[in-house]
Amino acid sequence: MCVSLVLWPSWAHAATLVLPERPGTFWTQPDELSRPAAAAMMPTGVVRFASLAALTDHALRERAETRAAWLGIQAEAARLDAASAANWPTLTGQLSFTESRALSSSGAQVPTLDRYGPSLSLAYVLIDFGARAASIDAQRYQLIASLLTGNRTLQDTVAEVEAAYFALLAARAQVTAQTQQETALRTSLDAVEARLRGGLASRADQLRARAALIEAELAGQAAQRDRAKAEAALKQAAGIAQTQTLELDWQAVPDPLASDTLLADLLQEAQRNRPDLQALLAAATSARFEAERARAARWPSLALTANTGRTLFLDSDRSPSTTYSVGMNVTIPLFDGGRLAAQARAAERDAERLQADAEAQRSQVALAVVDAYYDVRQAQAQREGVGAQFDSASESAQAAEARYKTGIGSLLEWLTAQADLARAQQAQAQADSDWLAAFSRLNHALGRLPVAASPASPP
Repeated sequence: MCVSLVLWPSWAHAATLVLPERPGTFWTQPDELSRPAAAAMMPTGVVRFASLAALTDHALRERAETRAAWLGIQAEAARLDAASAANWPTLTGQLSFTESRALSSSGAQVPTLDRYGPSLSLAYVLIDFGARAASIDAQRYQLIASLLTGNRTLQDTVAEVEAAYFALLAARAQVTAQTQQETALRTSLDAVEARLRGGLASRADQLRARAALIEAELAGQAAQRDRAKAEAALKQAAGIAQTQTLELDWQAVPDPLASDTLLADLLQEAQRNRPDLQALLAAATSARFEAERARAARWPSLALTANTGRTLFLDSDRSPSTTYSVGMNVTIPLFDGGRLAAQARAAERDAERLQADAEAQRSQVALAVVDAYYDVRQAQAQREGVGAQFDSASESAQAAEARYKTGIGSLLEWLTAQADLARAQQAQAQADSDWLAAFSRLNHALGRLPVAASPASPP
């Protein structure tokens, strides 16, 4: 009965859940779900940045990933403080109250004793054959690994912002190219209609020019959509709310990659600078110190102990007493079922595994640098070639327009030249974006912090 009364409140709060009657049926019981707290109002207004450095700094401060990395570093630092505390003695205070009564075999009445009083205990490990030092070194290198991993997280955030920004530049350039094409095709349609009124053009020419204009308008709408999606992606990468308006007031153009830049020099730079590679090496070192700690724990340890206390009695006829003791304790591990030896072996295998991971990562880093290096080379060459293509297409469009207006050329020739010019404009915009993105990927592969980036402030 008592058990039923105890369990009754929990039964009362447990409502019956209605299960789906057959396969393919949705479960809909929204009332059984906990109601989330009211969401805060989404920020609105205009967010303006005057440089890529300001945008990147905002992302480093606002992104949840960078905040999580910073908090992880703080946690590892606290663990290092906890490990370092083993070098200090421990002092423990205690306040006790005891009521005791002895048993009498003779049947005589024995009084009850009520004791109370404070006490202090001191323990200080003097010799442990390097167990504490190894534990501290293991945690120190674990903190170094966390710091390096945090650096890579910041670099990943910078790379995401740059990639999203360059994609937005390409999308904006596509919108500009489509707008220019629409303007040119509308001019073409006006010219055809003027010639049609004068009897110098056919109805078919008018329909062809109108169809080309409608096609360009549809392409312009798609370009507007792509620009909006690219801007949304940049807001997400920079930690900006989607309800805010983003304004960028700069144009970033990096210096071309020097022709005498050697791939071998870049590979060596990446081996030195990549934080994720260095983090694996630091973690391997931490595991080796952890194995050393486990081996040292199998040896005896020497500790100084001291105790003092004062006992007082509630009875008025008894006097308080004070005790103290000082001694040395030697702790000798005799048998633990092989636990410490197994821990040492596990730590050694972890160190070897992390070293192997570092070797694999070194190979991946080299491949990423090589890919980015040749992407930059190709992007530079393509950018120069596309520039010449645009100049030729622009001159060809002007010549075709002049030929048509003088009655020498055909409408098809003019529309074809305009289409070629539009494709050249789009190719030029894409080439510029690819060139900028290739530089960003190369910096990321090398483990560089871009010049535009500034150290993030702690949240």
